[in-house]
Amino acid sequence: MWQTKTPAQYKALRALGVTAAMVQANRSGETPADAQQKVAPIVAVGLHLYVENIATDFYSAYHRWFPDRPKNAEYLAVQRAIAVDPNDKSAFVRKPSLSDARALGKIEKRLTDTVRIYAPYRPLYFDLGDETGIADLSAAWDFDFSASSLSGMRAWLKEQYGTLAALNREWGTHFMRWQDVVPSTTTEAMARSDENYASWSDFKAWMDVAYARAVAAGTKAVHAGAPWALAGIEGAQMPGWGGYDYSRLAPAVDVMEIYDSGDNVEIAQSFNPRLVIVTTSTWAKPDAEHQAWREFLRGARAMALWDGKDQFVNPDGSLGPRGKAASAFFSAAHRGPARLLLASERHNDPIAVLYSPASFRVQWMLDHRALGAAWTQRSASDENEDNAVRAARRRTLLLLSQLGFTPGFVSDEQIAHGLLTKGGYKVLILPQALALSGAAAEEIRAFVRAGGFVVADGDAGTFDGHGRRLMRPLLWDLLNARTDRAAVLPDDGSAAKVQLGNLLTASGLVATARIGYASDDAMPDVEQYVFRNGEMTLVALLAKSTAEDGERVARVMLALPHLAYAYNARSGALLGRTRRLELNVESNSPTIVALSARPLSPSMRKSRFDLDYAPEP
Repeated sequence: MWQTKTPAQYKALRALGVTAAMVQANRSGETPADAQQKVAPIVAVGLHLYVENIATDFYSAYHRWFPDRPKNAEYLAVQRAIAVDPNDKSAFVRKPSLSDARALGKIEKRLTDTVRIYAPYRPLYFDLGDETGIADLSAAWDFDFSASSLSGMRAWLKEQYGTLAALNREWGTHFMRWQDVVPSTTTEAMARSDENYASWSDFKAWMDVAYARAVAAGTKAVHAGAPWALAGIEGAQMPGWGGYDYSRLAPAVDVMEIYDSGDNVEIAQSFNPRLVIVTTSTWAKPDAEHQAWREFLRGARAMALWDGKDQFVNPDGSLGPRGKAASAFFSAAHRGPARLLLASERHNDPIAVLYSPASFRVQWMLDHRALGAAWTQRSASDENEDNAVRAARRRTLLLLSQLGFTPGFVSDEQIAHGLLTKGGYKVLILPQALALSGAAAEEIRAFVRAGGFVVADGDAGTFDGHGRRLMRPLLWDLLNARTDRAAVLPDDGSAAKVQLGNLLTASGLVATARIGYASDDAMPDVEQYVFRNGEMTLVALLAKSTAEDGERVARVMLALPHLAYAYNARSGALLGRTRRLELNVESNSPTIVALSARPLSPSMRKSRFDLDYAPEP
C-alpha cells in the first residue's frame, strides 16, 4: 500500500493479503526516532515496509512533486529559457549533474545512512527515486553540458575510440586536444546535411551511461548500508530518452516499479533476469483483475496499490469497493497455481531480438530533423509517440507469440562480445536495426557461418553504431543473398508470419505449445506463457481483455509437439495423454496446464500443485 493509512486500515489490509506498506523517507535528515514513529503502526499489525523516495531530488530533479507548482516545473523553466535564447547552453546544464562527484557523494551518504536506520525493520526494498530520469521523464532534452558531465564523457569516449584521431574521423571534426571535445547539440545535428549524427548520438549514449552509473552508485550505497538490502527505482518509463536504455539501466538496480510500455518489461528482464518487477494498480478499471494476472504471468513479483481516496479500505477498517474487487486475486495469489508458478522458471526460446537504442536515436533524428530548434518545445509525452523502431519491435514480438515462441533481447555490445554463440542462440531478429556497429556485424556473420539464422524486419545497418550514414548497409550482402539462413521479412503481416515460421522450422526450433481457436485456424486473443519446473512444463493461458471488458472466455486448441500427460494445475485432474487439448480460457484467471512425459501420482500432484486435497487417481 502506497498511501499512509490508519492502524485499523493496516490491520484490514493485512487480513486481505497485503504484505507491506510505504514509509516516506525524510530527505532533510532521518533519525532513528523518526523512523520508529513511522514504522510502529505498520509493524504492529504484522506488515512489512518499504522506504520511499530517498533521493528523488537527485534522480528526479526535473520531475518531482511540489505543493504549489507542476511536477515538471524545473523542466518547463529550462524550456522557456531556451525559447527566449536558443543559443543559451545554460539551459542544457543539469542541476545537479549526474556526474558531479560532490552531489553523488552527498546522495550516497544519505542513502547509506537511511538504510542503516531502517535496517532493523528489514524493508522489502529502498526506493532511490520516483519517476526518475535525466530530465522530465522520457523527454529528449540535451542534458548535460556541465563541466563534470563533459569531463566524464571525454574519458568515456577515450575508451570507445582509443585515439582522438579516430574520434575526429567518425565525427567529422578537427579537435586538437581531448579537453576541447564538445558534442553537437540536437539543433546543430539537425542542421547537418551529411547524415553524420555520430557526435550527437555519442553524447546521448553518454548521458544514458551517466544516468545508469548514477543509479548504480545509489544501489551500491544501499548495499553498503546493509548487504541484504535491495535498491530500486519507481515509475520507470518507455525505452527511449531520459536515460531509459534498459541494457544499461536494468542491471543497475535490484527492483524496478515499471510503467508497462514499449516492451520495457520484457527488455528489462532480458538484461537483468534477477530484477524484481513491481507493477501498480488502483484497482479502479473493469479489467483490473485481468491486468493483475497478466503482470504476474509476465514476471511481476509485487504490486503497489494506489488508494489516495480510501476506496480500497475505509478509515474504519472495512473494505471499500476496490478492496472487495481485489480480494479474489489476493487470495489466489497466495495459493496453489500462483505458488507453483512462483517456484518455476520462465522459459525463453533460443531466439535473440536486437534491442538497439542507437537505432532509436537515429530514427528519432530522421523523423524530427525538420523541426530545427523547435524540438526543444516537445514534451515527455510527445516522446512516447510511436515510431518505426518501436513498431518493428512490437511486430516481432507479436509474430513470435503467434508462432508459440518467447525470445530474449540482446544488445549490440553483447553481440559484439560473442553472446550469440556463447548464449546458444539459434535465431537473431533485427527489428528496424538502423544502426549497427562493425564489430556486431562481424559477429552476426560468424553466427550465420556457424549455423545460425538471421532475420531483418525493416532496415538493418544503414548507419554505423555511432550514428553515421554508411555508403552501403553493413549486412546488405548477407541479407540479400539467396540463402535459407538469412531473410528480410515482407511488410504484409500474414506473409511475414509464414516466412518467419518457415525460418524457425529450418533452424530446428519447435514451439513448446501453440494455441489456436478450437473451431478454425485463426489466432485467438489469448496470451501464452511457458514455465519450467523440474520435469514439468507449465503452459499458462490468459484471454486478452480491455478496460471496458468484463470477463471474457475463449475456446482454444492447444497443440503440443509430442505426446504428454496433461494436468489441470488448479485441480490436479488428468486431462489425458495427448498432443491436442481443447480448453476454455478466461480473462480474469489463468488456465494453467502442466505437461509431463511420465504420469504423476496423486500424491505427487498434491505436492507439486500445492493442492488442499488429494486429487482423484
